[in-house]
Amino acid sequence: MLGTLARAGAVLDLFTTEEPEWGVTATAQRLGIGKSLAHDVLASLAGIGLLQRVGHGRYRLGWRTVTLASVLLRTSELKAHARPVVRDLAERQGLTVSLAAWDCGRIIYIDRRYSARRTSPCGPAAGTAVALNGSAASKVLLASRPHDEIKMLWGDGLVHTRHASVDELELDLDVVRRHGWAHNDAEEPYDSSAVAAPVRDADGNVAAAISLDLLDPFSTSNIDLHARAVVAAASRISAAIRHHALAA
Repeated sequence: MLGTLARAGAVLDLFTTEEPEWGVTATAQRLGIGKSLAHDVLASLAGIGLLQRVGHGRYRLGWRTVTLASVLLRTSELKAHARPVVRDLAERQGLTVSLAAWDCGRIIYIDRRYSARRTSPCGPAAGTAVALNGSAASKVLLASRPHDEIKMLWGDGLVHTRHASVDELELDLDVVRRHGWAHNDAEEPYDSSAVAAPVRDADGNVAAAISLDLLDPFSTSNIDLHARAVVAAASRISAAIRHHALAA
């Protein structure tokens, strides 16, 4: 059963904005499984609405995924506690604020408040999952993972940073752990540097990262100031989560 669920999850992970359609042959080749097995998994997922068949042997995500995502976003305590803080931080700093969480070796943006200084939205929208890159949010979330997991992610090619080795990456993550916040210069795939800090759940574990985009030379020259604002915002969200847990 666990193997079947893991395989179904691997198939669902194939569907991205860049590659929204998959067929049996391509699925089998990408996952290294037989075409018959790939067909069975695709057909089973379509049968429960998580996929939909759109042509001869072609599949896309099904509308049921929208329903599930909507339920999660509407009932997420993390997002509920974070939303007013995200809004307040964006308004006070005049910069774009994001809330991102860990998602099986990726990060997923669950809230984003755009700055009025942006003529058009930039960066990942809420609901977007991206690879582990050199972003401040990625650093914060990676820094919360065990060393063995980081090593495995690096070995699987799932960490896309400028670091030459996993040991070099770990040195950078140690700095994040000591300081309690992370900073990145403008690295791919987005054109802003940022600062980020960890949001913790009631047990003290990192549940998310709140980040603040730095849009211009003035912003980047005041990194420490913005970092303090982000750390304070993360503390406010963490405190609200703890208070809610104690009151429950």
